[in-house]
Parts: sequence; structure tokens; C-alpha cells
Amino acid sequence: MARLGTDKFVVEREKEVATRLSPGVFPTGRQSEWSAQNRTLTHSVHPLTNSVALCVAGKQPREQLKTEIRVYEQDQRIYVCGFGTTPDERLSFINDTHAVFSAIQSIMDARETHVGVDALLRMSALYREAMLRQVRVLQDARDSEFVRSESDVFQAMHAVWHLLEIVYVTTNSGLSASVVPYYMEWLNFNFPAPAAADGERIIGSSPDSNALAQNPDVWPYVQKLALRGHVTTVANMLERIAPAQVLSAAASRWARELAQTARDMPLASSDETSGSFNARWRRWNSGLQSMATNIGSMLDKADDDALSALAMVVDVMRGDADSISRVGDTWQDVLGAVLLYSEPTAQTERLPALAQLVLEQFESDDFTLVDRTLAALVRHELPEFLVYCNQIDAWLSAHVSDLMQHIGILDSCRRVFKVEPREHYLVFLGERYLTHEGLWRVAMDYFGLCRTRVSQNIMGEYIVRMPLESDRKAQQVLRVCERYKLTEAMERVHRQLGRQKWQRGRLGAAIAHFVRVNDSSAVGQICDQLWAEYLASGQLTYGPIIDSVLATSAHDRVRFLTVYRDFHECYKGGEFKRAGKLLLSILVGEIAPSHA
Repeated sequence: MARLGTDKFVVEREKEVATRLSPGVFPTGRQSEWSAQNRTLTHSVHPLTNSVALCVAGKQPREQLKTEIRVYEQDQRIYVCGFGTTPDERLSFINDTHAVFSAIQSIMDARETHVGVDALLRMSALYREAMLRQVRVLQDARDSEFVRSESDVFQAMHAVWHLLEIVYVTTNSGLSASVVPYYMEWLNFNFPAPAAADGERIIGSSPDSNALAQNPDVWPYVQKLALRGHVTTVANMLERIAPAQVLSAAASRWARELAQTARDMPLASSDETSGSFNARWRRWNSGLQSMATNIGSMLDKADDDALSALAMVVDVMRGDADSISRVGDTWQDVLGAVLLYSEPTAQTERLPALAQLVLEQFESDDFTLVDRTLAALVRHELPEFLVYCNQIDAWLSAHVSDLMQHIGILDSCRRVFKVEPREHYLVFLGERYLTHEGLWRVAMDYFGLCRTRVSQNIMGEYIVRMPLESDRKAQQVLRVCERYKLTEAMERVHRQLGRQKWQRGRLGAAIAHFVRVNDSSAVGQICDQLWAEYLASGQLTYGPIIDSVLATSAHDRVRFLTVYRDFHECYKGGEFKRAGKLLLSILVGEIAPSHA
């Protein structure tokens, strides 16, 4: 496979997106006429989201035209278009995985070190469960091009994530030194083959052993079973075929022999030493080598199609590289069979060399994006792998880079990328989430948990531009500022909220916000407004407003209004002595405004 140049690991160009408006802006088939009628298009881009407002506009003001122009129905419409937005169908998945992401960052904070393998395995399992759950949701949805595309993306993400977990987490957990059983489990789960329906169809169309032995699909099916390590099913199929009278005596005999050999295939266990397992494996493989020799001798003497097909199964199971390559359709198939039958105790460090030998047998131009991603992973080419992950989906690259950070393998990418990879992909994902009004809080966490100065600055710029449609939204924004220590942004939000409350006549709430940022000027102006209203009406009605902020404000104007209110109540209640003391405290303390 050709390697990517270093310059590809910076910021990747977004895919082109075509948006089709329905109904269209132009009258169908009359675009030239439309343009000649003093029309063009104008647009406005939303400052925070990937949305554009598009409408028809005049090339010149209508008043300057000498002739009347035709009016079209489309002239009255405003189109709001989203591009690169987050679909609603992903919301459940996003919220579930955001919870996992936040939890793992909390664990890291608590331990102040790298997250342990057990915690990473639990986290990874939760991520994979969320991906599979999303695949099931999509499979239950009404079929459409979007649903099929999304399903393909999530299946691809699961395959990539699962293999990353095996290569860098599971095999480093002390559970097993060999990567082989985990690789075969990954292969058969994410790329199941041969299809169970094929086996059911073959058996269903073959009422007896003779029909089964003569079925043209049976031997390719058995060979695929052997390639994928389904040795018990191989044994079952051979035992069904062996009694067939249409087979030669030799083919029947060796079918039975191979069925028993398949059942006897050694499997490693946690309580067995590697030396003991290797001894059992060599004896089992030696039996297959002898079987292959004997069958080969018979084929030299006479042609036997069934025996020849059986020989291919034997060759695959004894680890013959050429036979495995002939039977395998994909490099993943071939690598799995090589590991299973040639190097059953191979460790993760052995994968790059074996993968390279296998990949050289295939034309890389025919590889899909998933093929390239997985190939880069098994060859431990992590910068290339991370770039391919981002091409699959922004969610994948963000969470993969985070996992790589916790595993401690992201440094190889830092030496190649011109930006900090984890920060870049997390911020990129956060910006995507901002395109959906229900995900702004999630987006802020992805910004904040980057834990870099750049991401803090970006979050601060976004947070102060958030529309504050309700008190609940405002409180959420302030909590984000407090959590991530966005001091400057918090001050700007408090000032914005103070001005909003002031304009709406909620003066107590306005004072409270201005007090939080020590804006004495604004507090003084509001107090002056309350005093002016009192002087104009003669009704002292500001008491509840002042009481609501008294505990948080020591501003002179607030104190003056409070003491004067108390003076007014005492005087009105006939407590002249106490009223006099309060009035004296105003004069001595010089807290009254000059115009009072």
C-alpha cells in the first residue's frame, strides 16, 4: 500500500456537500427567464452552526427599474439549509458515548495518571455496545439511502474500534499473550463468513449424503469454514458427506479422518503453559502434514474431484500459505488463517510483519476505506490510521485519539501531525455538535476536556455567543463557565444577562448579575432608576427588588435604598426615634447619591 505523505496529516479537506432545495429556487426549466428578471440569490451564514439562510434578492432595487418584473412564488420563500449537520437519529448514540467519554476523563482526573487497562476495557466495551445498539436501531428503521449509509458507517466504526481494542488493550491486559483467538473472534463477528444462510441452503437442497456430496457449492463452503476456523462445523459437514456412495473409498475415508482431526484441533487455555500447548499443536499439525502427503500421493495416481477438494481443506488447516491465499477473498481472511494455522501463539508485535506479507498479495487500489484503516492499524502505522478514522467519521477519530492518549501511544502521531491530534479531533467533533441546537452542552464538554489552552480559548469564544433564550439555558451556560474556569467568558455572560434582565424590567435579577462581575456603574444606574421612580410616583415599591440582592451586594446605592426603605417604614409606623437613627446613618455614612 502506498503511504500517505506527511502533509496529509494536518487538517483534511471536507467532502463536498450538495444540497437540493425542494421546491427549488428557480421555476423549473425557466432559469434564464428568472435571471433576466433582475434576480439573484443572497445568503447569510449562522455564526455558530453549519446553517445558511438563502433567499431571492434583486440585482438592483426594484424602485430603480424602468419596467415591471414578473413575480414568482419562490420569491416569497426563505430557505434554511444545513450542511455537515448532526442528524437526529444519532442523538441517543451521541449522548450515550458522551457519558462514557466524560466518565473516563473523570477517572483520569481522580488518579492523576494514565487510566488502567481494566478501566479502558470497560470503557471500550461501553463504546462498542453503543455502536452495536445504533446499528440495531438503524436496521429497524425504514429503509433509505441515509439509513444504509449510516448503518455502514457504524459497522465500520465498530470493526475499527474492536480491532484497536484487541491490538492495544486486550492483549496488554495479561489475559493472554496470544492475539490469535481475539483476532479470529473479531474477524468472525465483524465480517461473518461464510454466511449461515449459505449452509442452510446447501443442506436444505441436499436431502441425503449423495446429493450433498454432488452439490457444487459444498466444497467451497467447507473450505471457507476451514479458513475462518469453524472447525466444528467443518467436522459436521464432512461427517454428513463421508457416507455418500458417489464418493470414492479414499475420499470417504479421508473425509472421516479429517472430521476427527478437526475436532481434535488444540485450543490454548489459561492454565496451560505455552510449551505444553506448542507440543500439542506440533503433533496435531504433523498429522495434517501426513494426511496431505497421503492424499497427494493418491491424487498423483488418479483424478478425484472430491479428494482434490478435500486436499485443499487439509492444506488450509495445515497452514499452507498458497492454499490459504487461493481460498481467502480478503486480506483479513488470509491474515486470520495464517495466524490460526501457522502462528497460533503469535503476539501483537508479530502482526505488522505478517500483515505486510499478506497485504503484498492484494492490489491496494481495490481496498475500501475500511480496508486501509484496518491495514494501517495492524501494521502499527498510527498516524495514517488516525487520518483514515477521521475519513470514516469524526466521532471515530475523536474517540480513537482519546483512547490512544490514555493507552500512551499517541506520541507517534504527534511527531507527524502539525497540530495536537487529540485536541484537533475533539474540537472538530465539538464544532460538529454545535450544528445541532440540542447538543451544545455536549460540545462544550468535548472542548473543555481537551485540557489545552487553545481549546479553552475556542470554548470561551463560543460560549459568549450562545443565545440565552431562557433562564435555564443561562444557568447551564454559567455552570459550563464555572466548571471549566472560563472567568472572562463568565463575566461577559453575566453582563449580557444583566442587560437582558434590565431591559425586561427584572431589576433585582439584573443587579444580581452585575454584582457578580463587580459592575458598580450598572448597579448604580439601576438603583438611580429605582430612586427616580420613587420620586416620580411617591410610592416606595422597590423593597422586594432590593431584598432579593441584599445578601450579595454591598454597593452604596443598594445600602442607601435599603436603609431609606427601613426609614420610610419606621416613620410611617410611628417609630420616629428609630427612623431618626436610620436617617442619621444615611447622612453620616454618606451613602446617599448626590442628587437624592
